[in-house]
Formats: sequence, structure tokens, C-alpha cells
Amino acid sequence: MVSTITAFAVMNVIVKIIRAPALTIAFYRLWAGALVMVVVLRLLGRRLTWATVRRAAPCGLLFGLNLALFFSAIKHTNVADVLILAALQPALTLLVAGPLFGERVGAPEIFWTAVSLSGVVLVILGSSGTPAWSLKGDLYASGSLLAWTTYWLLSKRARRFVPAIDFMTAVTITAAVFMTPVWLVSGQSRTMRWQDWVWVLLFVGGAQAGHSLLVWAHEQVDVSISSLLILVEPVVSSVAALVFLSEPLPWLSVAGGLVAIVAVGSVIRRATRAEKKDVAPEIAPA
Repeated sequence: MVSTITAFAVMNVIVKIIRAPALTIAFYRLWAGALVMVVVLRLLGRRLTWATVRRAAPCGLLFGLNLALFFSAIKHTNVADVLILAALQPALTLLVAGPLFGERVGAPEIFWTAVSLSGVVLVILGSSGTPAWSLKGDLYASGSLLAWTTYWLLSKRARRFVPAIDFMTAVTITAAVFMTPVWLVSGQSRTMRWQDWVWVLLFVGGAQAGHSLLVWAHEQVDVSISSLLILVEPVVSSVAALVFLSEPLPWLSVAGGLVAIVAVGSVIRRATRAEKKDVAPEIAPA
């Protein structure tokens, strides 16, 4: 999960660097990612089955829709608005984690989620400056939030039956197929600078690795915990922007980052203790 967060955080910076339109980036990123996943799957000596494709197809459609909306949001409005809306995902996840997966979500988890959300908001507001606001961009970001949350939950369920690499291969191919007519109808430019190609290839490597690790981790980590860990992403994004774009890191962002990390750590600590209590002690033979 930590590797996933790091990869996603750096990807946010790369999307801002690439000058190509949003759907063009999404189109090339998905098809390149699909090629990478097919090669990896073949190297493992496996191939996709129709059963895997059928289970992964809904997630693939949501994955492609999320990328289209998220990239469009970043291109139309400031990153602060996009990440503030994205930070609402754990709140949505907590509402359904119990009924869908039987996970225990009590008052402490809800409290620390609220605290971590406030920390994330401080991080983003502290680094936002005076961003240009766009209603269209915020609508794209809201749609991305719903698509990503639904994908998150459905992929958690699907991973009970499908290996991680097989699942992510089918998801990426389905998303690429979905993105193709959307991109063609949009009329966005099909050309990119050679520098953009370099960034897209770097993006594909980091993003595919991140998403593959994410679906693998779904089997190991409660969805209510993993969704909360993603709240650290804006914190890491702020540091990545400082390193790669020389963007300042205000004291308010630092304070908010510490709040978010402490809150996330508190939830993880509680989850670990609860899991240990659930394990029955081994009784030695008489």
C-alpha cells in the first residue's frame, strides 16, 4: 500500500507536466499499460480466460471512466480542488465497508477518518495558493470520485476469485477498449511531443505497478483501512511537487501532513490490535 501511494502521488505531478490533452494521455496510457500487462502475464506462463474477463469487465469500465474524468479534472481546474474531492473517498467507503465485506467500522474509525480528512484539507489548502477555479473541473473530479470509489469496492470483491496480475490485465484491456471511442469522439489532438512520450511511458510503469500492487493488497488489507491509507497520497504529492517542480511546501501543508499521518497511524494501530485479539491462542498439548 505504501508503494501504491508513492506511485500514485508521483503520477499526479507527471499529469501536470505532460502538455497533451487529458483523454489523449488516458488513451495512450491505457493501451501501453495493457501491452505491459499482457507481456507480464505471458512471462508468468498464464493467459486470460473469459471467466476472468467477465469478472473484471465492470471494474475495467469504471477504471477507464475514472482516468478520463480525473485527467480532465486536473487539466480543467487546480489540483487542490481535485484532491480535496478525492479525499472524500474513505468517508464513502466507510458507509458500505460493513454491509459489503463484514468489516468492523466503529466510532473510533469514523473519528480518525474525519481527523485525517481535515489534515488532508490543510495540506492541499496550504499548497494551493490562489488557484483558478472551474465548475467543469470540479464536476469532473466529483464524477471521478464516484467512479474510483465504486471501482475500489468492486475490485475488492472480484479479487476473491481472480489473481492480481490476471485481474489487472483484464481491467486495463477493458479500460483501453472503453477509452478508444471516447477519445475518438472527443476530437482531442492525437499527437504528442517526444518529451510527452517519455513522461507517458514513465507514467505507465509507475501507474501499472501501483494499481497491480493495490489489487494484490486488497486480499491482505481491509478496504476501510486501505482507503484511509490513500489519504496520505496528497501529502506525498506535495513533497513530489517540491522535488520535481520546485513548488514550495508551506508550513500549513506540513502541519496538515502530520495530522493525516497520525490519524492514519491510529487507525492502523487499532486494526492491528483487533486482528491480534481475533486470533485464538494456540493450546499446547497436555
